[in-house]
Amino acid sequence: MAKTDIYVIIVTYNGMKWIPKCLQKLSESDIELHPIIIDNGSGDDTVTFIKDHYPSTELIQTNENLGFGRANNIGIDKAISNNASYVFLLNQDGYVEPDTISKLVSFHKTHPEYGVLSPKQMNGDGSALDKKFDSIVLSKDCIVRSYKAESIEVFDVSFVMAAFWLISATCLRKVGKFDPIFFHYGEDGDYLSRVRYHGLKIGVVMESIGYHDRHERVVPAAQQIKGFYASQLGSLTNINRSLAFGFSKVSFYFLRNSVKYLSQFQFKLILENVKCYSKLMGKLPKVLKSRRQNRVPDSLV
Repeated sequence: MAKTDIYVIIVTYNGMKWIPKCLQKLSESDIELHPIIIDNGSGDDTVTFIKDHYPSTELIQTNENLGFGRANNIGIDKAISNNASYVFLLNQDGYVEPDTISKLVSFHKTHPEYGVLSPKQMNGDGSALDKKFDSIVLSKDCIVRSYKAESIEVFDVSFVMAAFWLISATCLRKVGKFDPIFFHYGEDGDYLSRVRYHGLKIGVVMESIGYHDRHERVVPAAQQIKGFYASQLGSLTNINRSLAFGFSKVSFYFLRNSVKYLSQFQFKLILENVKCYSKLMGKLPKVLKSRRQNRVPDSLV
């Protein structure tokens, strides 16, 4: 494959469990890559490891946790300023095959109508599909259509997790970066809503494979509520729908959860539900601003 300016952006935060394998696998790629690592204030040995073992890799230390989207935006700015053709977002707990990225690039070169492409996402050891990829992305509600291009199975989808995203420079110039209104959760769904709004497609190329080394863990109920409302911010910012629709959707979930917790006499969860819903509603002025801005191209040139 001809040389392509592809910038790989990895956001790290206390990532020593994964980052050695993540960077080793990336270094075995069959296409030239330009990694940029954005460290979100790790307190473990992540930064030391990168400096010692990958001294030539560009490392940007934020010295604070900016969240997923804002940290990636730093790398995106650097990539676009250096005339990148593509940006590949890679989770610190994600591993790629030598041809994972090159297969996505090859597909995009003949199908430039796609703004974001993802590989098939497997679990960490490759023994099965990543559970959320299987249950969400490959669900009938998410798949827009499936077809074969050059004998490669491709799924057009409305959503795919941002663990492995190839984003074209055209998409970045047309759609913009991640919305800084998000901290963690919901920013990927919001971005893909904007990709669709601006007339670009989202695809999964099943011949390309990524491995997401995450394990399901027990999350306390109160933390689940916080995560749920953090992601529901994307329902309010979704410019493919009216704000009234998003407000109604979020309010419906609030009422449904309130009734559920009340029936279970879970008064602490009722309080958490009210607190999180109120906090989300307090962001409506920022939501209105985001919706206005995200309807117009956000040129990075």
